[in-house]
Amino acid sequence: MSIPFYFAMEENETEIVPGVRYAQLGFGFSEDDTLRFPEHRIPNAPAVINDRFLPATTLEPKVLDQLAEACQNGCILDFERPVNEVSAAIAVGLQKRLNQKIVVPPMLRRICPDALVQIPGLLCNHWEKFMQRIQAQYRNRWVLEIIPWHYSLLTKITTSENGYLREACCSYHILNGKLRYYDTQESIDEKISIAEHNGCQAAITLLREYTQNAQLD
Repeated sequence: MSIPFYFAMEENETEIVPGVRYAQLGFGFSEDDTLRFPEHRIPNAPAVINDRFLPATTLEPKVLDQLAEACQNGCILDFERPVNEVSAAIAVGLQKRLNQKIVVPPMLRRICPDALVQIPGLLCNHWEKFMQRIQAQYRNRWVLEIIPWHYSLLTKITTSENGYLREACCSYHILNGKLRYYDTQESIDEKISIAEHNGCQAAITLLREYTQNAQLD
């Protein structure tokens, strides 16, 4: 694997997966509209900025300057709320100040055309075709969010069975009428490799989801 793979985590979680690339959680705004930063910084880690709280009014340039100063290793906008004037100003302001060292969700691509777009790796039947569609849309300007698959449903099959779905790049297990799809380290590595072959520039995962949902043993 040659593209970088980042683990997004809190400052006190680096010992869980030592020796990997980190992205640091905990950047954004507080309920009182003030900037919120982690107490300690992880060296060389891009900042992950969330939109749990956003100011009610447009930001002063000095606030964007302060936020950009905290993101000199790059930043990932983990925005989930609908785009509004403030979130748009944050995205555009950071893109301008950080010289394109910014990753945005698809909903912000229109106003940040030079940014990388973070694509969630959702459950699908054919992983390579999914990656090809993303590459056709974003043309080497995208990163992959690894979300380890952990999905179960009922089935009429009553026998016990294990296997690997090559086109979907995931493992499955059937037991007592329950079918479970899941990721292993091998399937995650294969997904990243296929993504890289189709123009992906980096991969990122939330450490807590990765350790909880991927079958790593």
